[in-house]
Amino acid sequence: MTNDQIQMTNQQARVEAERCLQCFDAPCVQACPTHIQIPTFISMIKSGNIRGAAEVVKTSNAMANVCGKICPEEVYCQSVCNRANEDTPIQIRELHFYATQSEARKKFSQVKPFPKSGKQVAVIGGGPTGIGCAFELAKLGREVTLFDRKVLGGVPKNSIPSFRLTENELQDDLKFLSTYFSVKKEEITDVKFSQLKNKFDAIYLGVGLGKDRPLGLKGENLSGVYPVLKFLEAAKVKQKKMSVGKKVVVVGGGNVSLDAAATAKRLGAFEVILIYRRSEAEMKVWKSELEEARKQGVEIRFMTNPLEIVGTKKVSGIKCRRTTLSKKKDESGRPIPVEVKGSDFILEADTVIIAIGQSIASDIVNRFKRNSKGFIAVDKNYQTSMKSVFAGGDAISGEGTIVQSVAHGKQAAHAIHKILAGKK
Repeated sequence: MTNDQIQMTNQQARVEAERCLQCFDAPCVQACPTHIQIPTFISMIKSGNIRGAAEVVKTSNAMANVCGKICPEEVYCQSVCNRANEDTPIQIRELHFYATQSEARKKFSQVKPFPKSGKQVAVIGGGPTGIGCAFELAKLGREVTLFDRKVLGGVPKNSIPSFRLTENELQDDLKFLSTYFSVKKEEITDVKFSQLKNKFDAIYLGVGLGKDRPLGLKGENLSGVYPVLKFLEAAKVKQKKMSVGKKVVVVGGGNVSLDAAATAKRLGAFEVILIYRRSEAEMKVWKSELEEARKQGVEIRFMTNPLEIVGTKKVSGIKCRRTTLSKKKDESGRPIPVEVKGSDFILEADTVIIAIGQSIASDIVNRFKRNSKGFIAVDKNYQTSMKSVFAGGDAISGEGTIVQSVAHGKQAAHAIHKILAGKK
């Protein structure tokens, strides 16, 4: 959903809620990573109890308002809705957003204070997974202190374009959550981590990724070449004051690359081309985001591999080569692209954006065992190789969705709670 799409009216929400079949053992609940009781909150909207509906959503998902706006419903709840067997799926995400936004306009009602059961937990990282863990631990009665070197919000705050999520919509969640745990604006260095380990009964790492992967090509350091996170953060701060020139080339094939391409178009670029070395079938993107980028006028060139970024002091273009897909497949099961000799060409560009993925930026992760992909290794309880230290979110699984990260934090909180209570 973009800001061009208007929130449901009261009448539209009631009519849509009436369509819900109120399934027993509803598949939408199972498909939601945070297991929101979807039939329950929809039933409340149907009866006019909007406050109750909002509370059901808010107590299940710490980033309730954010997920109501940008969660990929095509992947989760709406993809399994039984109503689709009769006509079309229930607009679950839209009803979710209607409930939280209606309540936000009335200044969120606070849920009842949670009883305290002792034991202190430190959460490092103020993004969705850290917030999800902190809120769930607070619900379970633990005293939580969340540390982040920036203000709360993580990816939704720093990287998600304003046309997808406004600052006010994010703040609706953060203002509601701020009363349930302490927040300290502080960077946790390796030395500081040792101090926290001695002070707190458990630690949760929600450090995310935050470090753009380079292409490793000649010309990558030219002026006008941006790593995608740096570009998206600068675009959020400067907004329409940021100049990208007339022609922009984005290198990548994920949702973040689509965000960057659509952002460049909105910043005034006449031509935005996204190049991807495989075909559309191999792109790991949400269909809705791909359609939105195309609607914005983004051109996507498949089977195209970058060779070199061209220019003297400033970028002037990017040299590319055509590819074809071989029968061999990589770890992800996708066919490996092979370059076609003699097919080189240059795309002119005033700006080049590199969006080929991220890695973990935090130095403290060097203390922990990593998996084969370089992410923090955890067991089924989200516990790392260090006792009483847990981790979740993108730092353990790579780039995922906001709701997945919240779910990791929520599940880890229950594991932490049980371990602190002396239960297996």
